[in-house]
Amino acid sequence: MMSYKEDCEKYPEGEIGDFYSQNNSCITCGAPEAEAPDLIEHSMKEYGHCYFKKQPSTPDELGRAIKAMEVACVASIRYGGQDEAILKRLYERNLSDLCDHKPAGDYKTIIKNEVRFHYTGRLKDLSRHIAYTLLSKHPWLKSKIVNFDTNTIDFITFTHRWRPFLSGTIYTCHLNDNGTFTIIITLEEDAHLNHIIYAAMHLNEILQQLPGVSHLIWFDTAGNEYPESTEIY
Repeated sequence: MMSYKEDCEKYPEGEIGDFYSQNNSCITCGAPEAEAPDLIEHSMKEYGHCYFKKQPSTPDELGRAIKAMEVACVASIRYGGQDEAILKRLYERNLSDLCDHKPAGDYKTIIKNEVRFHYTGRLKDLSRHIAYTLLSKHPWLKSKIVNFDTNTIDFITFTHRWRPFLSGTIYTCHLNDNGTFTIIITLEEDAHLNHIIYAAMHLNEILQQLPGVSHLIWFDTAGNEYPESTEIY
């Protein structure tokens, strides 16, 4: 295992472990804690610096810790461990810059941007539910749904912008001829590639929890197929 980053100082408060907040890097955005409130909290000592009050010990907790890394506004959450499986997940999610060590394997970023599934409801109800859930995820960010368009039959598209000054994520929903549904995620100009990865993670959660949805199959930009699973990364 090769050392990669050795100059990242850990914030001293919190539980010792592989996941940590880089000292003096937190801007108290609240996003990591929102993704993993059972693992992360903000200090009462130093201007609300975030830290891991608990290290992840279950698959679900690990997933939330990784999501916290994904949403941290200034890349303040890092992984200092050497677990190959965790490093693989992080590298495939384009989070290699947040790892203190390099993995043994050569892992490439995977962009899953299309999902097909069965749904017993209407396209209109599906899109409304997705849009509402996106807006309610982090209400303090004042995110918006813009550029809504539909033919009222088998096509709906809208753009979700986390902040007014940020480029958005475009969700395009289709009702297919065979009765299944497809959602394709793309980006507005100048949006970061990681926005697709995070959008896919969040969309997968929404669909997994929506009654009437089944048989989810994700596809990456190379056309590779990923059968239904709880976590897509």
